[in-house]
Amino acid sequence: MEYQDILYTKEDGIATITINRPKQYNAFRAQTCEEMIHAFKDADFDRQIGVVVLTGAGDKAFCTGGDQGTQDGGYGGRGTIGLPIEEVQSAIRDISKPVIARVNGYAIGGGNVLVTICDLAIASETAQLGQASRVWGRSIPDLVRRCWRVWSAKRRLVKSGTCAAAIAPRKRWRWGW
Repeated sequence: MEYQDILYTKEDGIATITINRPKQYNAFRAQTCEEMIHAFKDADFDRQIGVVVLTGAGDKAFCTGGDQGTQDGGYGGRGTIGLPIEEVQSAIRDISKPVIARVNGYAIGGGNVLVTICDLAIASETAQLGQASRVWGRSIPDLVRRCWRVWSAKRRLVKSGTCAAAIAPRKRWRWGW
């Protein structure tokens, strides 16, 4: 398969999948999802690969979720919302090798979900992770609620009213995340 939206490399037992849409803050569209599904499956079946690294191109964003600029009443692909994001998430969860999220810049919305379902996340000093749901007036997704495992971090978030705000890794570390 020829890739347009991702870069996929295999070297020294490491498969690297890079969302390559930096002008769109690495937001995914239907094409991006299809390519990621294919790359994860390829890495899973390659016996030479021992680990998969998922990252975003550039330094501004890991991934900011679905590309709102490409949707005109739908994302144009397959799946529940025209975007096979559930299959991407399943590919990450079901792969027989560890998946490491290398987070640079923003990981917001669907990008934050991708980080959450990876086996390990390594964040740069500039990483900002968060959900947009509360900011836009919707309820906080169950996924985010399940991620709040440390009581003190949850208490600080709720108390400060920043449940959906992007939080820097250094601050998360101090909070016990």
